[in-house]
Amino acid sequence: MKEFLITFYCPSTAKSYDFWVPKAMKVEKLIHQICDAICEYENKQDIFSNREALILCSYLGEFTINKELSLEQSGIKGGDKLALV
Repeated sequence: MKEFLITFYCPSTAKSYDFWVPKAMKVEKLIHQICDAICEYENKQDIFSNREALILCSYLGEFTINKELSLEQSGIKGGDKLALV
């Protein structure tokens, strides 16, 4: 399988979102795509004021994910929950 299901928690909206994401996609590109999808879903374009400063981390804040790596390279697996902060 080339994709897996990940839950992303977004404190800016206080909601969680489930996305099927490609295992090989770089985290930096993934952040931008998730932001676009959340803005479209919430029908608000101003949710994220500075997308370049956003990071993905484990839901409990134990570690951050390197933007230069893919989720798979970062050790993320299907079913994991991440936070977009």
